[in-house]
Amino acid sequence: IHHRDDSHLRVAVSCLVEVLRDHLHTFLLELQMCNFVILSFQQDTRTSSSLPKLDLHVIPVWQKGITGKGVVITVLDDGLEWNHTDIYSNYDAAASYDFNDNDPDPFPRYDSTNENKHGTRCAGEIAMQADNNKCGVGVAYNSKVGGIRMLDGIVTDAIEASSIGFNPNHVDIYSASWGPNDDGKTVEGPGRLAQKAFEYGIQKGRGGKGSIFVWASGNGGRQGDNCDCDGYTDSIYTISISSASQQGLSPWYAEKCSSTLATTSADLHNECTQTHTGTSASAPLAAGIFALALEQNPDLTWRDLQHIVVWTSEFDPLANNPGWKRNGAGLMVNSRFGFGLLNAKALVDLADPATWKHVPEKKQCIVRDDSFQPRELKAAGEITIEIPTKACVGQENAVRSLEHVQVEASIEYTRRGDLHITLTSPAGTSTVLLAERERDTSSNGFRNWDFMSVHTWGEDPAGTWTLKITDTSGRMENEGRILSWKLILHGTSEKPEHMKKPRVYTPYNAVQNDRRGVEHMDDMMEVSTKKHILFTFGYGGKEWM
Repeated sequence: IHHRDDSHLRVAVSCLVEVLRDHLHTFLLELQMCNFVILSFQQDTRTSSSLPKLDLHVIPVWQKGITGKGVVITVLDDGLEWNHTDIYSNYDAAASYDFNDNDPDPFPRYDSTNENKHGTRCAGEIAMQADNNKCGVGVAYNSKVGGIRMLDGIVTDAIEASSIGFNPNHVDIYSASWGPNDDGKTVEGPGRLAQKAFEYGIQKGRGGKGSIFVWASGNGGRQGDNCDCDGYTDSIYTISISSASQQGLSPWYAEKCSSTLATTSADLHNECTQTHTGTSASAPLAAGIFALALEQNPDLTWRDLQHIVVWTSEFDPLANNPGWKRNGAGLMVNSRFGFGLLNAKALVDLADPATWKHVPEKKQCIVRDDSFQPRELKAAGEITIEIPTKACVGQENAVRSLEHVQVEASIEYTRRGDLHITLTSPAGTSTVLLAERERDTSSNGFRNWDFMSVHTWGEDPAGTWTLKITDTSGRMENEGRILSWKLILHGTSEKPEHMKKPRVYTPYNAVQNDRRGVEHMDDMMEVSTKKHILFTFGYGGKEWM
């Protein structure tokens, strides 16, 4: 397990950076090779006219008096320096535990390298105290924050489960910036106990409304990794968050996958930091924004929140990136950014209990072919499986409006990293479920692995789906077979109230009174005839992101 910041990849340089202000001008500073990339996450105060507007619109929410009051977040990490001046007033002991040493105190273990700083930094992004002239201010600076110390030692399935399932009727949001190694060759997800903890939190957490799990999407971009092989971000129960650079582009460390929902772009010894980066920094920012939404509407369910993220994330500030497509429900989505940049104001406004209608009951329809026989695949070959379905229409579990889609597959192959898998919906939305990974030379294949996508969110799943598995590597010795598959459709039998009218994308710059003026979106909104997360902030790794 590793954190998902990119400190181990940075080159030491001497750069002048602006001091973090304590109130309205808090910055996420991202050192990218020899350049500092400054991503303002509360209000965009950069002055260069050449840079796109990248504002998460937290300040308008604060101006309404919404600051995270009554919401509890815990950071699953390497500990929390809870007596830090910027954290102490918001520290919640009931949201904290040390599963490495099995005691109630999550205080990190000090060493000469300050290795165990990650959790404290993440907690600071969420709940640093305002107006105390210390390091900065958290996104939800009146929320309560705890820490679960669980990464500073051998991380077992039992430790993960205990952390993910800690005090679920007290903790509202769990923030995790870690995951399997971002080495481009690992395939790993939650163990049996951790998976049960996720399920319990969803079913019983927050008094039955469901725990909110926020996960960093990963920093393995340079290694050719993609988060489809990370079972934590690939879970339907987690909100997977990615990152954007100050230029509004995908950073070099970012991973692509079809499960990313959205994007975003404090230190030890009572000190401050300006170098907490990567998707590690993104997930806590998202967790803070979600705390603002839960203060606005404490009755939001885990699925309500995912719908609100999908419906309010901004495509326009990231529109210059390749890979955007409009799905069959009219939603813009991208495997690097999910549905776009988080917009705290729009998210909190939509969550208003005076107008928000809870999404209908969740249904699950499983589509399989019991007569399917294993099919062989070789290099330069292709397997195409057509999957006609009525999406359980006429049954109690009918799905007419999609949320998550999973393909559970077992595949044998001599070189796993050469496989490429796409899924095309009846509406024509093509999603890459697995991209090639050059470093993945394993012959272990996949065994009952759930490939998950959010790219068909809102579509009607009835019709013929097409699953395609190819190997274009040119390594002619490759061979294997697909042993089994099933298509799992998650969604609702009726269209959620907020989706009964199409999503309207307003030019971001016009809405934000951007210094560059209004730019036309028409060219960006055209859908390619070719068939191509919710949006993420950052990543920290079981490996820190």
